[in-house]
Amino acid sequence: MAKKKTTKRATAKPAKKAGKPTKAGHSKRLDPADFGIDLRAILDEIKPHLSGMTQAEIGEAAGLSAMVVSHLVSQGKPPSLGAVASLAAVSGGRLIVKYEPPRSRRTGK
Repeated sequence: MAKKKTTKRATAKPAKKAGKPTKAGHSKRLDPADFGIDLRAILDEIKPHLSGMTQAEIGEAAGLSAMVVSHLVSQGKPPSLGAVASLAAVSGGRLIVKYEPPRSRRTGK
C-alpha cells in the first residue's frame, strides 16, 4: 500500500497590532536616562553601603541572583529601577521616585 502524500496548508498568522509588545509578554525597555534618571550614579552611591557583604548575600537579600548582582556591580549590565531599589533597601537606605506635576498656566482671565 502506497503512502499518501500530505501537503502542509499555509496558515495565516494573525497580524501584529500596532503598539503591542514585540515578544510575548515583553515590551521595549525604556531607558531611565531619557528621563534624567542616572541609575548607574545612584548604584555607585549605594555600593559603599553594601561593603562587607558577599554578592551572594546581597542577591539573596535583594531577591536577585549573585550573577545579576555581579553584573550590576561590575557595570556589565544596565541596572533597572527595581534592581536599584532592591539594592538600596538591602543597604539600609531607600530609593525615592517622585512625580512633579507641571506648573499651572495662567489663562489670562
